[in-house]
Amino acid sequence: KAQVAPATLVQPWSPELVRFLSTSVLGFSSIALIMATALLWRSGAPPHQVLRVFGIISILGFSALLLVVGYNNEQLTPIVGLFGAIAGYLLGKDSKTNKDE
Repeated sequence: KAQVAPATLVQPWSPELVRFLSTSVLGFSSIALIMATALLWRSGAPPHQVLRVFGIISILGFSALLLVVGYNNEQLTPIVGLFGAIAGYLLGKDSKTNKDE
């Protein structure tokens, strides 16, 4: 029987494209954080709302960055799981004082 060589993982994107996409993701996330800062500051949002908005935008930005940079599944799964746990905590956390507002 002929032995088949194991499949090697090849990045289909060029390094220039990966650099452009990662810079774009970081730029977009930064602009979103700046816009959120301005909107939350003008509305006088409570601290728990600021934490939620900043946490979710940061988690989405870093997750997108990790996907673009091209980590493989073994490296990416625990990271995305941790981000999901943090996002679930931020969105699910609600104290009794927050419900009255």
